Amino acid sequence: MNRDIFEVVDELFRRRLQVPELAPDVPLVNYGLDSIRSIDLIVEMESKFGVQISDEQAASMWTLRDVVEQVTASLTVRVGQGDSDA
Repeated sequence: MNRDIFEVVDELFRRRLQVPELAPDVPLVNYGLDSIRSIDLIVEMESKFGVQISDEQAASMWTLRDVVEQVTASLTVRVGQGDSDA
């Protein structure tokens, strides 16, 4: 898991969910994540990291680890497409 991405995502989710700590493998719904917060967080992550996360990809992000892995994969694809801003 990419540590830099983890730290940014962890801070973002803790702030939005108003919890002091998130375990990487605990389902985010256990911390109160609902569909509206989920959409807001996805939009914020897309903006912060400059990536696109599809509805299908978002539906597979159950834990903090899943989110970090998806953002990392999206950044890898973006870099692989020749985007020099990464």
